[in-house]
Amino acid sequence: MSFKSIFQDVRGAVDAIHTYGQLKTATVNNLDKYLEKDERLPLLLDRMRTHDKKLFLLTNSDYAYTAKIMQYLFDFPSTKHRSWESYFDYIVVDALKPLFFGEGTILRQVDTSTGALRIGTHIGPLQPGQVYSGGSCDVFTEFVGAKGKDVLYIGDHIYGDILKSKKTRGWRTFLMIPELARELRVSISKWTLFEKLQELDICLGDIYRNLDSSSTDVPDISTLRQSIRETSHELDMCYGILGSLFRSGSRQTFFANQICRYADIYGYTFVNLMYYPFSYMFRAPPMLMPHESTVDHEQDPSLLMNGDNPEPEVKPTTEHVHVRRFSKSEQVHPPCVAAQLLTVTQVLSLVQPLAGGTLTA
Repeated sequence: MSFKSIFQDVRGAVDAIHTYGQLKTATVNNLDKYLEKDERLPLLLDRMRTHDKKLFLLTNSDYAYTAKIMQYLFDFPSTKHRSWESYFDYIVVDALKPLFFGEGTILRQVDTSTGALRIGTHIGPLQPGQVYSGGSCDVFTEFVGAKGKDVLYIGDHIYGDILKSKKTRGWRTFLMIPELARELRVSISKWTLFEKLQELDICLGDIYRNLDSSSTDVPDISTLRQSIRETSHELDMCYGILGSLFRSGSRQTFFANQICRYADIYGYTFVNLMYYPFSYMFRAPPMLMPHESTVDHEQDPSLLMNGDNPEPEVKPTTEHVHVRRFSKSEQVHPPCVAAQLLTVTQVLSLVQPLAGGTLTA
């Protein structure tokens, strides 16, 4: 049995229980088991609306399932007599993302008393407090009067939510990654392994420091390579049987690369936005290319250009081989308030007129 066949079996089983409703039925019957309530959620949404943000809920789920999930998430003693619909300006179910960001489907209004769809296509502006089904991004943005960078979209699916909304519509994106909390705990507790990998990388560079293309000696790096392999494996095992979501040894996973490319911000939960003012401008630290991270630009005068020498002088040593290493800004130091941090990959200001995202699958 190959890994490919295992993947196909698991993927087929998950798709089947999702398509035919068993997954949603089990979830609704065990809300306490599968859903994590957060008392900060209604408070954050109210604060957003107080600061003139327009909130929308966009989900692929049908209205009946969405209503049960949202009623549970917003059921607190302080909000006992308030409907979950009142927290949003616009609500769209049955969105069929990622199709929603392309041609979409017919936009129809939902009868919340029965859950049935009203006959005919909805035309005209979206009414606050009403629930709609289907539609497309073109129609939705036209009705709400916002598009592109005006929208901060919060989702938990890298392809259906983040990649498509960013790539095809230019929305600002926030990816929620529940596994991030576990990843941070491993990074903190196993920091010495990250440090050891970096030291081994430096040792590898030192072996070749004084060698060039005229050298006939072949250094023995078998012991060093074995140490790197063992350390990488030990680090991988710290994340459990399935490994890290973001890293494989010293390399980033494909998922991690997609995050950096398409998610403006990512975090364990979007509720962490409570700890930032809504005028806050998130800015990612400068990212160095491999050839930039191998030199100290402030202290190496040989790399400075001048009028007499328009090209920087690069010494012919293996120090300038473009091997990717951890820069100081990228080293994983134990954060003091890791649970409250948001990770930024792009420049993003929260002073947008429209904010929203999916709170359900």
